[in-house]
Amino acid sequence: MLNPCVIIQVTQEILAKESNKPFYSVKLIFEDNWEDYLKTHEVREIERIEVEKMLTCKDGSRGGYWYYCKNCDEYVFVPFGCNSRLCSCCGKRYTDQWASMLSERLGKNIFHRHLVFGIPDMLWKYFQDDRTLYKVLMDTAYKTIKETFSKINHKDIVPGVIEVYHPFGRDVKHQPHVHMIVTEGGFDKEGNFISSGNYIPFNALHKNWECNILRALKKHLPRGVVEMAYARYPNGFCVYVRKDRISSRKGLAKYIGRYVRHPAIANTRIIAYNGEALKFYWKDHEDKIHYKIMLVHDFISAIIQHIPEKNQKLVRYYGAYSRKKKKSIKSSIISTFSEHKRDYCPKCHEKMEFIYYSSGDKPPDKNRLTVWLEMKRLS
Repeated sequence: MLNPCVIIQVTQEILAKESNKPFYSVKLIFEDNWEDYLKTHEVREIERIEVEKMLTCKDGSRGGYWYYCKNCDEYVFVPFGCNSRLCSCCGKRYTDQWASMLSERLGKNIFHRHLVFGIPDMLWKYFQDDRTLYKVLMDTAYKTIKETFSKINHKDIVPGVIEVYHPFGRDVKHQPHVHMIVTEGGFDKEGNFISSGNYIPFNALHKNWECNILRALKKHLPRGVVEMAYARYPNGFCVYVRKDRISSRKGLAKYIGRYVRHPAIANTRIIAYNGEALKFYWKDHEDKIHYKIMLVHDFISAIIQHIPEKNQKLVRYYGAYSRKKKKSIKSSIISTFSEHKRDYCPKCHEKMEFIYYSSGDKPPDKNRLTVWLEMKRLS
């Protein structure tokens, strides 16, 4: 029988690289201020749930995986993550898995383009007041690009489209917009792929997007807002089109994956924090750096406002990439998440032996772990 060993609870701090410079995180700021924040602010139930999930991420309360490291002669416990939309660690893991699965299911030998469909700031508040409007934005973006490609090819074609709804900008303000990956062309009724080439009529796209989205939003907006928008933006609404074409499926999946499941701000962008206020930076589209200082309560409000409601789907698949593709990608992500991936010792980095996974926070007796390990080896 193996000798009982020291049980190591693996945490983010153990796995993180040592650094001489201070490290600030969204989680740290919430840990210090969340209880005080609740005393003076009303929050949605989903906001409370997502914050509490993040604050207990990897604390072992959800259970985790047990391993044995032969080299160190120690048992290692790897706690489950929280999968909160505020957690940068779990968000990265999810997007990496999503991108990996997606890359295997994108069309082969087909160029793709990245577009961003935006709306002017005069409309932002209506999306904040009515969170169901995000689907109108996404559906209309697909309608617009489908019409554009059909006009280019003088026939009805169905492109493959993947959209990610983003409710925030780089400065963490509320700024609803849609990131889109679309095939350069689409399929006709006979199932043949018709390429649209590298040409996208920008001016027509801007005007078409403006007309389509204002028409779709008209019944949801106060009287006069649509007319005011047309008057202020005679050249249409902004649609950013990335200049280069994307041919690599892995590169494409990784690129769009950045927008799938990450918090409004990365920890690395927080450069100062003193318990009452924080300072962070962001880069605009011209790579110019901007700095912003916020009181912690204002920062918390800015971050949690972007948490979607429970059943909101912020990633949608249209046209050639809809339905069956979506189901296969989602099921693959779920099955991959269920696997125990971290099987290398945090101390010696040698491969460990998986024992079992627990569903609670009560650690098993060391002797019981040893018995389980021996039983697993005999089975």
